[in-house]
Amino acid sequence: MLFFTIYKYKRQYYICLISAYRFILSLLIYLLTSLLILAYTVFKYIEKYINTVLYYTSSVEQMEKTELIEAFIFDCQTRGRTKHTLESYRGIVKEFLNLFPDPGLVSKHDLRDFLSHLQKRELKIATLKTCFSTLSTFYDFLIYEEMAETNPILPFRRRYLDKPIKNDRRQLLSVKSMKQLIGSIEPIREQAMLLTLAKHGVRRDEYLCLKDENIDLRRNEIIYPQKAKRNNRVLPIDDELHDVLMEYKRWRAKHETSPWFWVTTFGGGKIHKDYTNEVLAYYAEPLGLHEPNGPLEKRLTCHCFRKWFTHHLYAAGMDGTCLMILRGDSLKAKAWTRSYLEPDELTEQIKEEYIRYIPKLL
Repeated sequence: MLFFTIYKYKRQYYICLISAYRFILSLLIYLLTSLLILAYTVFKYIEKYINTVLYYTSSVEQMEKTELIEAFIFDCQTRGRTKHTLESYRGIVKEFLNLFPDPGLVSKHDLRDFLSHLQKRELKIATLKTCFSTLSTFYDFLIYEEMAETNPILPFRRRYLDKPIKNDRRQLLSVKSMKQLIGSIEPIREQAMLLTLAKHGVRRDEYLCLKDENIDLRRNEIIYPQKAKRNNRVLPIDDELHDVLMEYKRWRAKHETSPWFWVTTFGGGKIHKDYTNEVLAYYAEPLGLHEPNGPLEKRLTCHCFRKWFTHHLYAAGMDGTCLMILRGDSLKAKAWTRSYLEPDELTEQIKEEYIRYIPKLL
């Protein structure tokens, strides 16, 4: 009887002990699970906080970079830079700041890395010079705004980019070859386009921006729209160009639907900026004057006409100052011409020199 009583209490004791162990184990599991959930919640909160801070910092840096670029562009716009120049500045400075967000901390080693980065794209030396000239302008802006103390581009450019441009000599046609080219063109519009380039030596965008109101055949003058690189706007017209432009104006009257002087056959709008080079390639290649895939000195482009104009007028004996005025070059080094000659006297002298020395092409 005593044995069964002891066994009974002992059994109850073990049952209570096992129940206690189970309770303690359940409590530990619950606490551990709660701790894990709490740790996970805290971790996610910290992660969200860190991401928010990083995103805010990145947004602020991006905003500051964008504002800096726009401030620089606005400064250049105020100084009279053209739309094309501003877009070029924007692209170069943006690429530079993407690699070096803080321009004040850029070292000569960083500049060398940036030059290597550009060279991998096989850019010409002239393009590289343009890029670093833009960066130099950017640093001048930073110095003026007291955001930088020095311009690191200047010594870097002297060491790495101040060297002669190789293989960049444009083709120079003879008067005979130019006559042959102009004479081979039958459509009056195309002939008038190339004859105008040859007779005036203007840049492509200057002659493409002509409007009908700019052509004065009564006074035999073309008034070119104001451009950043052109000081003189009025160029004389000789008899050959007068006759061709007169015939072209009759053709244009049947097609024009816009004020632009050079218009398309269908639609009458402004011709595309690349159309002139397409005309040159079409007529010059059969004459052996243009190699599409050849070096620069074997290709015929619009700028070759500017070189032809300058070379042959100077070789014929035209006064250098008159030639500079016709080209629209700056006369800062020859300021006396404006001091001693009245505008009308200067214009008449230029006209006389021009008519005397411009080669005949028809």
